[in-house]
Amino acid sequence: MVLPECLSVKIKYPNPVSSNQTHRPSEKPLSGIFFRRPVRTNRNIMKKRYKYPLIALSPILLAAAVFGIEFYRNIGKLPDESRFARLPYYQNGAFRNIYTAPELPYYPERATGKGGFIRDDSYVPKGRLPMHTLDKNSFGQAEAFAYYWLGHASAILELGGQRILIDPVFDNASPVSLPIIVPRFQEAPISRENLPHIDAVLISHDHYDHLEAATVRHLADKAARFIVPLGVSDRLQSWGVPSEKITELGWGDAAELNGVKITAETAQHYSARWRTDRNKTLWASFVLEGAGRRLYWSGDTGYGPHFADIGKKYGGFDTAFLEIDAANAGWPQTHMFPEQSVQAALDLGAKRMVPMHWGVFSLGRNPWYVSIDKAVKTAAHKNLPLDVPKMGEKYRPDSFRNDGWWTRKELR
Repeated sequence: MVLPECLSVKIKYPNPVSSNQTHRPSEKPLSGIFFRRPVRTNRNIMKKRYKYPLIALSPILLAAAVFGIEFYRNIGKLPDESRFARLPYYQNGAFRNIYTAPELPYYPERATGKGGFIRDDSYVPKGRLPMHTLDKNSFGQAEAFAYYWLGHASAILELGGQRILIDPVFDNASPVSLPIIVPRFQEAPISRENLPHIDAVLISHDHYDHLEAATVRHLADKAARFIVPLGVSDRLQSWGVPSEKITELGWGDAAELNGVKITAETAQHYSARWRTDRNKTLWASFVLEGAGRRLYWSGDTGYGPHFADIGKKYGGFDTAFLEIDAANAGWPQTHMFPEQSVQAALDLGAKRMVPMHWGVFSLGRNPWYVSIDKAVKTAAHKNLPLDVPKMGEKYRPDSFRNDGWWTRKELR
């Protein structure tokens, strides 16, 4: 480092003494003064001044590098856009909604509540939500129909003897392992390491609260099959899933799973894992048919005419699993308000509704119980059976009875 002129110090050294000269008794050799003892110059001071702050910052810089690498690895790769060029719902290099304007509205000045990605603790349950803990021994042969809600939008669905893992997320809904970013209220009822055999992993879209890179990496050599919307396969392959295990579906496309038919249908939402990849992959809802049952899984969606269209197309559903939380006046068409979720079930012609996409993350900026209270009240008013199983509880509609667990005073 070169010091500026204003900080330099000019030191005047004496002429060196020749070997022929002798020193008077009163004189001391100059070598001890100028050559053996180090001189403290501003250059040395500046070196120390920068050295110690850099040492102090090194753990922070290392942590930033680690998080940066983790973030990059968890984004995943993007697809070749040329594959989608002829699709009617793909324009200008991006997928688009077909029932609304291409871009969903966002009104930051209208947004209500507190928190968001950094949770406001006043919205969190005051105690642990009741939960049935699960492990591999909790499961036998996959049944004709059984449902285990794992919290938020994650679930294990058994249909027609096939076990389907839907949108599995076991950690915080964040690209990096930081406890303050989109944290869970509590752990999931089962860990990814304790999952039973999975016949298929079903993904609705690539948001972090629905698609978790760590879980995909764990299941890459364990799950038999992955069924995803268009473009999501490239992300999965970058995390180690063999391409031959992946089935991609566009809206209206179907896949067969040993007697169970899974059809991707429209939804009103968007996709992104970073600022530069918005709508580069598709989002979808799903119709699942097997063992004499027809089920609907909403994924993430705002309310729109697509529910009535899907209801007419399929002639109704035995059960509709519908999102009820994360809507806000600031983004009114991206998610459904709970009253809209109940109306969506009626539009679908569903015999009963099971709420999901709630109870784990504070995404709608409201107390955790607000959405479920409104959904239950609205369903009762419109005579729609609505079942609210606990996390990890085995749900079968013929034997299920609500016990109002979410109304407990100690949780609010």
